[in-house]
Amino acid sequence: MADADASTTEQAAPAPTGLKAKLPLALAVIIGLAVGAGTGAVVVGPVAAKSLGYTATAPADSTAGDHSEEDAAEDDSAATSSAPAVLTLENLVLNPAESGGARFLLLTVAMECKDAAAVSSLQARDAELRDVVLSTLGRKTVDELAAIAGRDSIKTELTAALNERFGKKSVLRVYFPQYVVQ
Repeated sequence: MADADASTTEQAAPAPTGLKAKLPLALAVIIGLAVGAGTGAVVVGPVAAKSLGYTATAPADSTAGDHSEEDAAEDDSAATSSAPAVLTLENLVLNPAESGGARFLLLTVAMECKDAAAVSSLQARDAELRDVVLSTLGRKTVDELAAIAGRDSIKTELTAALNERFGKKSVLRVYFPQYVVQ
């Protein structure tokens, strides 16, 4: 009879509940997600990037060999000629038209110029440049400035105003890396 009591107590032990019961399932889900994410990053990521037109650039190897100063100068000029010349005006604040000073626009304007000479020309006339940007955007109402669909037309209008003041094709494109309407 003592053996029967011992076997019933072993069978009557309660099954784990709560966190202990869910731990194996949670670990399996976490491991599965990690393996899936790793596989996606290694296998699917490069294929998707290639189909979208992104290309990976190999890091420069500093031990690849000795370069002469002429080679280094050629490398620097090639790198600067392929990169667009950009001038950035940061943290411009203006009151939109018809806002009564109660609303404002905080923005950063990046202007892609035709070359480095155009950038230095614009930098030399910084006050005039800021005035053109602020007066062009200051004529817009809050609704016009806040409309996301109208940003492309604002960029086009600002590009035209800048080129009118500083010469044809001085500014190729305008970007708004920061644009906050309050």
